[in-house]
Amino acid sequence: MDAPADEFTIEEHRRDRLVVLRCRGDLDLASADELAGRLRELSEELQAVLLDLDELGFMDSSGLRVVLQAAETSREGGWQFAMTPGSEAVQRLLESAGVADRLPIERAP
Repeated sequence: MDAPADEFTIEEHRRDRLVVLRCRGDLDLASADELAGRLRELSEELQAVLLDLDELGFMDSSGLRVVLQAAETSREGGWQFAMTPGSEAVQRLLESAGVADRLPIERAP
């Protein structure tokens, strides 16, 4: 049985040193800690991380905080972090917060 469309899930794929985290559902107060925890674990392994947000239905300020924190932590910790442009909802949030041009954005492989 499939998860409800708004239920947050993380699908992980590894390619050499790159870890792609494909997020689906809603990244909000209820799910932000799950993503933050996984990013923290990966940063300890000094991996390159691509956060794929293209299939998120919704992201609030809690999710934005996790993304901004990951970008900052990667600069300080010497691991690579990038994210996809995200769904339209994500793009609107990034633009309204004024951070879209300050984040490392790449297309998903």
